[in-house]
Amino acid sequence: MNRAISYAANKKNHVFVLSIPDYSVTPFASGLDTVKIGKEIDAFNAVNKSISLNAGVHYVDITPVSREAKYKLSLIAGDGLHPSAYQYQKWSKLLAPLIQQELQ
Repeated sequence: MNRAISYAANKKNHVFVLSIPDYSVTPFASGLDTVKIGKEIDAFNAVNKSISLNAGVHYVDITPVSREAKYKLSLIAGDGLHPSAYQYQKWSKLLAPLIQQELQ
């Protein structure tokens, strides 16, 4: 986090941390313990968010969008694991207003 802040010329408001997407809803995870995966991602993201907020940087929770892939396969790339361009677009709609706010 400190390195990211230093790369942003020590402007904490120019650092944006995104949560980890939940791959347990993807075809790749079929046959795996998806409940455990989801819980581990939630635990990681809780720490990730706490560290981000304590450091005074922006935190964007994109995990709920990734979980929509359970019902919307258009959010998953052809490899069955990675986010599709559509999912990235949805994430960018969460991130863009924060960036625009900081540019004003």
